[in-house]
Order: sequence, then C-alpha cells, then structure tokens
Amino acid sequence: MTEDKTATEDFQAGKYAEAVEKYSALINATPNFSSYYLKRGQCYLKSNKYKEALQDAQKASSLGEKSMELAMLGGKVATKLQMYEEAYRFYKIGVELDNTNTDLVEGLRNLQQAILDEYELEGGEDAEKGYSAVDFCSQDPYPGDDKLLQIEQKILENKHNIQDTIPWKDYKDGGEFRGQASEAAIEAHSLMVAGKLEEAVQKFTFAIETEPNNAILRRLRSEAYYIMDDKINSLRDLWAIPKNQRRVEVWRLGGQIFHDLNLPLHAELWFKNATRLTDGKDEGVKILFQRTRIQRLYAPLCNNLAINVEFSDFGKCVVAKKAIKEGEELFTEKPLIMGQVMDKDNNFALSCDNCAASILTAEDYFGSTLETMEPDLKELIRESWPDIPTVACDKCQKVKYCSEDCRRQAWVSQHELICPARSEATKKLHEISQNLGHGVAEDGVWKNLWDAHFSPLFLARVWSSIISAAKHMMKESDGSVPTAEQWAKARSPFRKFMAFGNSSAADSMPTILNLIREIFKDCGDGVQYKITDNEFNGRYFQAVCNLQTFSSPITPYHRFMTRVSKLGAEDTRGMRMLKYLQTTPHLNTYCGLFQLQSCLNHSCTNNVQVSDAEVEGYGGVKVVAKADIKKGDELFTTYIDTSMPRRLRRAWLFRSFNFWCHCHRCEFEGDGPEVCTECQKKAENNSLFLACGQCHRAWYCSVPCQKSAWRRGHRKICRKTKSSTDAAANQDSIELSNKEPEK
Repeated sequence: MTEDKTATEDFQAGKYAEAVEKYSALINATPNFSSYYLKRGQCYLKSNKYKEALQDAQKASSLGEKSMELAMLGGKVATKLQMYEEAYRFYKIGVELDNTNTDLVEGLRNLQQAILDEYELEGGEDAEKGYSAVDFCSQDPYPGDDKLLQIEQKILENKHNIQDTIPWKDYKDGGEFRGQASEAAIEAHSLMVAGKLEEAVQKFTFAIETEPNNAILRRLRSEAYYIMDDKINSLRDLWAIPKNQRRVEVWRLGGQIFHDLNLPLHAELWFKNATRLTDGKDEGVKILFQRTRIQRLYAPLCNNLAINVEFSDFGKCVVAKKAIKEGEELFTEKPLIMGQVMDKDNNFALSCDNCAASILTAEDYFGSTLETMEPDLKELIRESWPDIPTVACDKCQKVKYCSEDCRRQAWVSQHELICPARSEATKKLHEISQNLGHGVAEDGVWKNLWDAHFSPLFLARVWSSIISAAKHMMKESDGSVPTAEQWAKARSPFRKFMAFGNSSAADSMPTILNLIREIFKDCGDGVQYKITDNEFNGRYFQAVCNLQTFSSPITPYHRFMTRVSKLGAEDTRGMRMLKYLQTTPHLNTYCGLFQLQSCLNHSCTNNVQVSDAEVEGYGGVKVVAKADIKKGDELFTTYIDTSMPRRLRRAWLFRSFNFWCHCHRCEFEGDGPEVCTECQKKAENNSLFLACGQCHRAWYCSVPCQKSAWRRGHRKICRKTKSSTDAAANQDSIELSNKEPEK
C-alpha cells in the first residue's frame, strides 16, 4: 500500500511519468487488480497518451470493473481517439450507475458534439455522401448458374419454340424497298403512340418483311408486342437480332421479358449485357439485375411467409405480401453461422457452441446452496431439472456442446480447423477471445488487439466453414486440391451479405490478421488458404454490417420452473422451492448471420421487433410486428438507440452505416429551436422558435407551420402524454410550448 500511496502522491503532484512507473510495478505484482489500471490510465490521460489510457480502461473493464471512474476514463479517451462507439459503451456504464452525474452528462455532451463536429467538418449532409446499393452487389454468376441456364434454354425451346440460334436473313435488294420500309416504320410508330397497337404491329411487320435485317425495326415491333402483353412474340423479335447488333435497349427489354416469364438466369444475363454496354453507369439497369437476382435467391425462403425480399434504390428490403396485424409473428430464423459476443458476463461453458442451447446444470445454478437444501427439495430437483448431457470436444476438452450430434456437426463444419488444441495460433486466438480482445501484440506489449464487440473467432469460423466445405467437395470428387468452382460454391452462402466500411480493419488489427493467416496457411490435406488484406476487410465489415445478437431464450432453469409450477397445491415443495429460484440465469449472447433478418432496413420508427427465439432446437431470432402494416409496406427494424435527438441519431447512422436516415420520424422532428422544422425559416435576432407542446422535438415559426406539419405527418410520430392523447386527436387543439428544447 505504501507504493500505491507514493504513486498517488506523484499523480497529485503532476509527476505522471513517475506515477505510471509505480502503478506498472503494482500491476506486475497484482495483474488482476482493476483499480491500478484505472489509476495508471488517469496518468496516461493527463499525459495525453490516449491509446495507452484506453488500453488500461479496457483491461479494467475485462476484469469486471464497473464504476463511474471507469466510465469517465474510457469515455473521455475513446472520444479523444474518435472511437465513438467505444466511448458510448463506456459512458453507458455510468448511465446505469447514476444518470444524473454532472461529469457524466458533460462527457456525453462532449461525445455528441464530437460526432456532430466530425460530420459537419466533412460537409455534413449537404456533401451528399453515401453509397450506391448496387455498387456493393456483384453481378458475378453463382456456382451452378450455367446448368440452370441450360434448363431455362430447354424451356424456351420446348414451351415457346424459341431456338438457341435463329438465322439472320441477308438483305438482298435495297432500292425502293428501303423507302417503303421507312415510310411503314414512321406510320407504325405514329400508330403505336396513338395506342393503336395491332395496326402498328401490322405496319412494323410489313417494314420487317421489306427489310428483315433491320435491328431497329425488330426492336420497335418488340416494344409494341410487349405493350400488348404478347411477351413471346416480343422476345422472338429481340432474339432474332444478332448479339453484336443488340443495343442497350434490346438487352434491357429482353431482360424484363425473361423476368416476367420467370426465367431469371436469362434475365440476369441480358441485364448484365446492358450494364456492360453502359460501362456500369446506368443505375436503372443495375437495379433491374439485382431485383431479378434477389427474387431468385430469396423467393424460396419466403414461400410460406407474409413477406417478400425485394431490391430498392437503397438495397435489399423486406416488404409485406399482405396486411399484417400488430403482434403478428412474421418469421423465425436460425443463423447461417454463429459466434461469440465479447461480453464479460457470458460464460460459454454453459452453452452449446454449435446451437447456443443452454447446458446449465442444477449444480451450476444452485451452487453450494444445493448441499444445504432439504432432502425432498433435492429429490424434486433430481426429478424435474432437465437432464442435459454436456459433451466436450474430444481434442481440446474446452469447447462444450449439448449433444454428440452438435459436437460432430461443429467439428465437420468449422471446429476442426480452429480447435484450440490444433496449434499455438488457434490456442492464442481462443485466449484473445476469452480476454475480450486483449492479448500480447507482436511487439510484446499487452494491449487491446480487436476493435469489435463480436469475437475474432467469428471470422475464423467463417473461413473455417468455407475451407471445410471446399475440402469436402474436393474429397467427394477425388481431387487433390479444391477446384475454382468448389471454392466458389463454398463461398456462395456468404455472398448474400453486403459489406461496407470506410477504414482498414487489416491496418488497425494486424496481430489478429497475422494470427488468422497463420491458422489457415496449412488446412490439412495439402490445402492452403491465403487471406489478403482485402478479404480480411471484406469479412470484417460483412460482420459489422449484418450481425444480429441473440440468445437461446429457453434454459433448463425455465423448464424446471415450468415443471415446478405444475405441482399440485398439496405438494408444498413448489412453494418452498421458490425462495431458491429468485435469480434468473444470465443468457449467453451470441451473434449470427441471418439470411432474412439481415435484409431488414432501419427506421427510427421501426414497425417490427427482433427478439430471441428457439428455432428447431437452435438459438435464433423471431420478428414480430410492432404495429399494423399494410400490404406493400416495407418492414423496418432499428440499428441504433433511437432515444437520441434527431441530429445525433442521424450522425450516428451516417458514421456507422454511411447513410442519412430519411424515415418519417427524421422528416418531422427538428434539430433545434433556431430553425422552423416545417418551412426551414431561421430565427432572427437570437430569438428561438417554440416547440411542439407534446413531444418537444419539433420547432415552428408559427401556428400555421405547426398545423401544416401535423396534417402532413408529425402526428404519427408525436410523443403524446397520457393526459393529452384525446386532445391530440384534434389538430386545432395542438399548442406550441415555451419548454426548453432537449439538449
């Protein structure tokens, strides 16, 4: 304690270097004492060594520290380092302890201002930054598309009598026939504009018979047939045009016809050719391609559901196929692949590492209390607590499963290559995950090596599952190495998930990247997998953009509670057992890639809620309607904490997901009393506009502006108080308020 006292004295005297040296010595002597990390972190903060201060705050957090001192240290230094998500995570610790603490409130304000200053410095929303959804969607074929294309060709030949090749007739006599063809074409086009389509087709037919190798005439007649809903004849005209003479309009119309005929592979091929001819600059045709592909990939998943997945200007979206009532369950889903979440409260030894099911035993739950219970209560536990077999990996004995089937599935699908018993590299990656991202870097210094809340093991699982699938196909085909097609098939399940990021994960996490490279440089059976910086970045941001956290909600504790509740009134064991069942066990949090859930877009007034579910014995998610949804309406979830003010909400969304939210709530809420939310008029002479009397999140220069906004949609997002609900139904009763605006 003497060393602690002298270190404190050095800190108070401003001798931060000396204090750091003393606290470091104390940490070496007692490495699991979080208070020393906090004190050394304060020294680093005073010395403007923010990275070192953040590492100490993160280490203290990993040791279970939860204090206002930790919240303030971590929040301040993460804000300085522009790591705003990390800062918010630390400040939330303080909010849970005392949300009225003045230093905490000031820290949160500084964080908010830092976020706003950053995007305004970069031009704000006026800079029109963001991404085009189609730029992140490949037009590359999926494995097996060539065979599906052949099947579609047989349908064209057998059902519609459209052959693979149609001979192009040579034009022989050009003289006066060209003039007659031209006159007929002009007349046909006039008839077409006038809506006289059958007469137009007759004129176009005469012109084509006169000049059979004229691609323009073929296209014009095709358009007339298409408007008449005669898709087959429309397609025959386009098909007859040689490929080297097909312009963008031909490829585009042909793609639309194939889409209408439910021949998606041909539709994609024709839209792709249209994209190529425009050098990828035609956003419209790229969207048509993606709409066709999305329907092809997701329609089978939505067959028996009330939803469809479609493609809009903003990417994939989920749309209601029919009217949906509030509270209706829309779908449940288990993850394509799952992984751990970096949370010190998680104890993954109590969950199956393959299906997320809880393997909590009575001994785990009751602890030493079990030994002191009355004999008849012990008997009740033996009778009613579910018998959950726990199976460990027979190689490492560390990773646990709920059954032998789950152990085998995990081994075959991904665990074999990343089992901690396999190599020093796999062992180290597991240790870093257990230490919540901390470990010894390549320079020998203990630090935070991982900048995400999902475990680096998740990325390792993705690569391991790809490699395992490719090796399985290789062995089935008696190959010595996986073929390009086999690699493509192994990667294809992950192509549905977009990835976007504006930084380099490879640059910021080199230790993890090199460790993963070491793991997969030898995958057994002579197979190697080289992970480039680009692929590491792509998989990392795929996870950032798409992962959904979940837990398996039904545990042996819940099943035991159900059985106890069914005991007869004469059985006193049920009532006596209740005093031992006061604590609900912690549900381990996992993260997963979900094919349908990941298609949900954000709105600050989300109309669906994503929650935990048990799906076919696996942990997963369910999506439930929060409000009535009309047929054709889009379903929205929420990506962030929407209790924040509009300006800060939108800044968070832009920073994290690179889009400006234009949802109904963002449209009708304002940013402050200096500007009228409705007409954008600016207040003059330092005066402030009055706020909406109910929600205090919109400001108006006049009552007419306020009423206009109310009629146009503000009433749908206005936060009503219970006493004012009835009055709010009448727009004339809405008043402006002198209440101070929210900060």
